[in-house]
Amino acid sequence: MRESSYPITPSEIAHVYRQISAWTKGELLGLSETQLDRTGTEEWARWSPRRQLSHMAYITTRWFMVLYGTTSLPWPSVDMSQFSTFINTRDDDRRFSSERYGDIEWLYLRFSEACEAAAIQVEKLENENSIDQSLLFVFSDSSVVGTSEERSVDLWNRCLKCHPDGFTTDADYAYGFRITPLATLRHVLWDDLIHLRSIRLHRKALGLSPVYPDAPVGGYTSAYPIY
Repeated sequence: MRESSYPITPSEIAHVYRQISAWTKGELLGLSETQLDRTGTEEWARWSPRRQLSHMAYITTRWFMVLYGTTSLPWPSVDMSQFSTFINTRDDDRRFSSERYGDIEWLYLRFSEACEAAAIQVEKLENENSIDQSLLFVFSDSSVVGTSEERSVDLWNRCLKCHPDGFTTDADYAYGFRITPLATLRHVLWDDLIHLRSIRLHRKALGLSPVYPDAPVGGYTSAYPIY
């Protein structure tokens, strides 16, 4: 799959879910602690490579739990209060707590497990992309994304336009969205691929070539332009 393409079909989504944790680990492997914590003034560089991974592991796990609960994950005993909200503290916006889960190998493992669990579910959902099974999300006009200043409605509208199916507005609410389980897992994967792109941009800024230059960027490239 070339960089210009991105996973849409269930088989493509499942395949990339099974590859992305290795791609991410490969891009981060060998970076020093200083390089892992590098940030920049560009929009994509606000989060360091380490924080990008923490977000990917956290968001993939939490979205999976929204869909299927904790028992579907092959996890050892962990503190599930980490998932009571997307923001553990203001500094831990949509990522695992850096104080408690700063171990990058732990993050690799959590990300890999969540991605494999997601791939299995995508394969089951191949013929079940029905709006009757959709999740409903309702926002207020003032809802923002994490600790950012971006309105949740604006983000969701940007993302909605990128999906071929399974992601719609709900006419019963001023700011309501419906998204099927398959589209949800596609959404999470595309978000992960955008953060993998950011990690690769960090490598480029460090003068390093990408380890996996042919990895797909995902379907959100228009929603998240590079600044």
